[in-house]
Amino acid sequence: MANLNAPRGFEPVRHSDGNPYTGQCNRYYKDATAGIIGVGDPVIRVVSSSDPEGGPEIVRATTGAAITGVVVGIEPVRGNLGQVGYLAAADVGYVLVADEPNLIFEVQEGGSGTALAITDIGKHIDSVTALNADTTIGRSKYQIDNNAKATDNTWIIVGLSPKGDNVVGPYAKWLVKPNLHTETNASSTNVTEI
Repeated sequence: MANLNAPRGFEPVRHSDGNPYTGQCNRYYKDATAGIIGVGDPVIRVVSSSDPEGGPEIVRATTGAAITGVVVGIEPVRGNLGQVGYLAAADVGYVLVADEPNLIFEVQEGGSGTALAITDIGKHIDSVTALNADTTIGRSKYQIDNNAKATDNTWIIVGLSPKGDNVVGPYAKWLVKPNLHTETNASSTNVTEI
């Protein structure tokens, strides 16, 4: 059976020690220059926050960069309460980020080129070049790039997601954990200057 092509970005499933993910997250500010941010997008903390409440600020992470975490929730947009699951490019608001460095995430692989294999477990991989969130369903469209395996990439492949309808092949769902994370590889180069 072929895998369904339905990218949803990165979804936290458990901690590296086997404990389940139970919704832990922290609140971050998004200003009007950060582009579209959706649930499931990997994000990175910026150096100088412009949050009027004094909290940390994020932008969407770029391919090959350290991450701070993954967006798991969006606070309602005051001017548009019907907008769910994303902040538009010009929106200013707050997102909830699963920023624990030892989280494991489920993510779909891209469908072009040679599909990932079980022998790719343990290799480092990057995400597909940043895609804007799907504003209809309010979800990220990020995937991992099955053609981008190198030692200094953002993610480590942990295993195939153990779902009954998931098989090795195009659009398979994989478990990954951060290889580059701003809080474990801490240096000034791991945050974005804006």
